[in-house]
Amino acid sequence: MRRLYSFILTLLFVQFAYAQWPANYGGVMLQGFYWDSYEDTRWTNLTAQADELSKYFDLIWVPNSANCVSPNSMGYLPVYWFDHRSSFGNRERYVTEMIAAFNAKGTKVIEDVVINHKNPVGKNGSWIDFANETKVGPVTGETYTVTWSGADICNNDDGGHVKAEGWPVTGANDEGEDFSGSRDLDHTSANVQKNCITYMTYLLKEMGYSGYRLDMVKGYSPYYTKMYNEATHPEFCVGEYWDGNAETLRWWINETGKTSAAFDFSLKFTMNAAISGGSWDALSNKGLAGDPNYSRYAVTFVDNHDTYRDENGERMRNNALAANACILALPGTPCIFLKHWKLYPEAIANMILARKACGITNQSSITEGTSANGGYTIKTQGSKGAVLCLLGGANYPNLVAEGWKLIESGAAFAFYVSSNITVEGLVKHEEDEPVAPQSYTVYVQATTAPNLYAWDANGTKLNGDWPGTQMTETAEVKGTTFWKKAFGEVTGLKIIFNQGDKQTADIPVNSPNSYFTYDGSTGYKDVTKDYDEGGVKPSGPVPACATVKPGHLYIYFKASGSYKVPSVWVYNDTKNFCYDKNWPGDEMYVVGTDTDGKTIYCWDGGEMPSASRGTTTAASDLPTNVIFSNGGWPETISFAFDNGGYYTSAGEQGNVVTAIETIKADNQPVADGKTYNLQGQQVNTSYRGIVIKNGKKYFNK
Repeated sequence: MRRLYSFILTLLFVQFAYAQWPANYGGVMLQGFYWDSYEDTRWTNLTAQADELSKYFDLIWVPNSANCVSPNSMGYLPVYWFDHRSSFGNRERYVTEMIAAFNAKGTKVIEDVVINHKNPVGKNGSWIDFANETKVGPVTGETYTVTWSGADICNNDDGGHVKAEGWPVTGANDEGEDFSGSRDLDHTSANVQKNCITYMTYLLKEMGYSGYRLDMVKGYSPYYTKMYNEATHPEFCVGEYWDGNAETLRWWINETGKTSAAFDFSLKFTMNAAISGGSWDALSNKGLAGDPNYSRYAVTFVDNHDTYRDENGERMRNNALAANACILALPGTPCIFLKHWKLYPEAIANMILARKACGITNQSSITEGTSANGGYTIKTQGSKGAVLCLLGGANYPNLVAEGWKLIESGAAFAFYVSSNITVEGLVKHEEDEPVAPQSYTVYVQATTAPNLYAWDANGTKLNGDWPGTQMTETAEVKGTTFWKKAFGEVTGLKIIFNQGDKQTADIPVNSPNSYFTYDGSTGYKDVTKDYDEGGVKPSGPVPACATVKPGHLYIYFKASGSYKVPSVWVYNDTKNFCYDKNWPGDEMYVVGTDTDGKTIYCWDGGEMPSASRGTTTAASDLPTNVIFSNGGWPETISFAFDNGGYYTSAGEQGNVVTAIETIKADNQPVADGKTYNLQGQQVNTSYRGIVIKNGKKYFNK
């Protein structure tokens, strides 16, 4: 019966060509959202970024733009198909304006299409009353209609629970995985097939989308993806078949008649294994991207809105830039996750430009894949030049002699192009402050001597290839034994502590003598302020707008790079000092600009807690740590809290009370010497507040 219906559809929707993922496609895709990204992904916000994003991305995947009724919905429980007002914009024209803005720049947009399941309108508590809709297309004037009944819902939906509750569902049994969050559509139904084709046609012809990202395609037979694509002719279609077996993905692609690409979960899971196991040579299995017969249909990715939240999220976040370098060096169509783009815009942009300059496409050839030193080397030949990516501890002989040009490097990766390639438009990395060469000594308290991997601001390895070298020297500081490693004059320093297959995130070293604790896994803490004897509080230039706030808890932050709208999270082991106790804490407010025109923000936590007024000595009364974020993402590591401190995303750069000791409680009258307030006026012993006496600062209660 369904074959006959397919034949009829073929007559109704005259076929000129089958829909396919483009051959020799050199584009790069952006997932333009993450979970709960309602502000970042508002249609108006994306429209405003069209000029910038289109310089690097040829295709953008956006959330389902239709009305899902809920005030905060990511679109995965669809209610309406033709009413395109959503949590990302309450006016339908905002969606089409966004699409048109990107199309005008040569960037196509695909929608997250959810046709595995559907939510009812829910009148009178109904579980199955889908919205019947009719709409006249704003572009063509054609009329689009979908109608529904219980016959369009799988007979065994929710494991038979829906039917057991008395709701009249009479469709065939589900051909794929059951989804309990909504009603599963019966795609064997001729009416469901007609409705899906009508809806998908509307998206292309009336909304302006160029194709589909098909959600949860495990829930129905790939035969229907073939049917719908052959009827609607999307330029792009990629399915979310969540399975790490490359053979299974190949089967699904074949069953769609190769009318759809698939997200390369096989490569994704391989990268997870490589990173969690501390050995990139797992990439000898490169998933679909490494198969010349299927790389055309491989959409490679490091993370997406779902995987970012799973148990592997932290490991991948700590290695996100290296993993993005990996997919940008391989065939297939790379899909960059919005959170990674926001965190590393310059580095990812430069690697995209390098990939395109070399002419790398989804069908380019991998000419080398070599494992060594726990790392992996990938060389891919494009139509104009080659890309070389070194991952982990990989080395490559005679790089300089062979004329390779370095584009980007960092912890566990380096990205090169061949000598004949000139990459136009490389983006200069925005730094918070110029880094002057200086000597550093790193101390770490750990049960077992960890490996230390280190590199400077230029990406130069300072302690050998990954995983670095094991620390051997020790030092006794304040009765505690630390492992110790000294570095000579270097321009900036970043480190990773690692042991076996466990490692920390990248750690910026901000003081000449820096002290840490390391738990032998992924956890560490900067304890410099507890052990440093050398007075290493940063004493760099502090903007004039950052002023002393007598008797208050406060800090300053310079907005730049990925931290243009900062929030702050201030805490200790037992207490949160923010007014807003929910992450990302308090928004900081503008106090002025520095000499370079960068905006300076302040957090004022109110009056100093009682510990500093002498009424109690409880450590819980004062903050010990601070994290800055750009409204939640990206976020810095946890820095030691220093009252009156001036910070950038690299750590503390100075303090508004530098050269004067930290506030101390003093309840006794001052018996000798003159006492001044912060305005330089002499005051008597009855003055209450912060005073300066003999060059030191005190708090008179």
